[in-house]
Amino acid sequence: MSDQFTEALDKTEEAQETYANQLGIKPERIPFTAETLPDASIAVRANQDLLNEVASHILNRAGHISIIDERGAGKSHFRDLVYDALSDGPRSEEFRVARIREVESITTRRFYTRLLDELSEYDDLEIPASYPHATDEVRQIVEEVADQLEALDIACIIQVDQLEDAARNTRTFEQLLAALQSVGDLGESEPVFILFLFGTERAGNRIDELRETLSSRLVAKDRTLERFGFAETEELIARWLAWAREEEYDSGYPSDPYTASAIETVVDVSDGTPRNTRQKCYHAFRAGAQQFAAEKDVEITDETLDEYL
Repeated sequence: MSDQFTEALDKTEEAQETYANQLGIKPERIPFTAETLPDASIAVRANQDLLNEVASHILNRAGHISIIDERGAGKSHFRDLVYDALSDGPRSEEFRVARIREVESITTRRFYTRLLDELSEYDDLEIPASYPHATDEVRQIVEEVADQLEALDIACIIQVDQLEDAARNTRTFEQLLAALQSVGDLGESEPVFILFLFGTERAGNRIDELRETLSSRLVAKDRTLERFGFAETEELIARWLAWAREEEYDSGYPSDPYTASAIETVVDVSDGTPRNTRQKCYHAFRAGAQQFAAEKDVEITDETLDEYL
């Protein structure tokens, strides 16, 4: 005799697979479950105005940029979209890009060494194999690399993610901000390093409190990302379903079995962020599977969500 949870596993798996088969979905590709997008085709095309603005600031070396928004708003996807284009896109030869991650316990020196490590991947830059222990001496190497970039007439975009992790500790954040301002100021007539910062509101507020000068040099400060309405949610659903069926997505791909009333309900109960919207779509799929097991109805409607969630 099986235990209660094993019975739940068996029942849920059977209902899910039966519903997935009815929809032409691969059982191993249940939609809306992955926190990280399993395929780039799933990403909804959004934030074009902000992408245009960031492109302008980078091309013109107009100043530094901060994207400050709540968790789940799509900062990581936006960051990766820009990073992939700058590092591997058709115009990647025009830029150098460095990504600084895991900043929770970073120091000024460690920031410099991570920056140098990232830039050592580029053959046209001379980076020493080892670094001195003194922070000022490592900074001197960064200055020399800045001179090399200036001679090449190439800017380096420095992406720093999850600033809020460092902002929890004032001493750590002060060291990180000191390093950011230090490299952000390098360049004779225009910045050699363009800071591209990501974090939550807490990080944005702490920058204002601790480094007013750095804050004032953010030409695009505390930019936020678009929230999903009906059209974006419908597109999100269609893209996930196309992936789950191993089919090609196009603009006319249907969002069935999600009806307009179900999509409206998802929009109403979500906070509009990509993460929360995806999670609500996942719960709607679960409700659809339970409904199909009980009633053999395929469509997911607002009544489905009321009854089975």
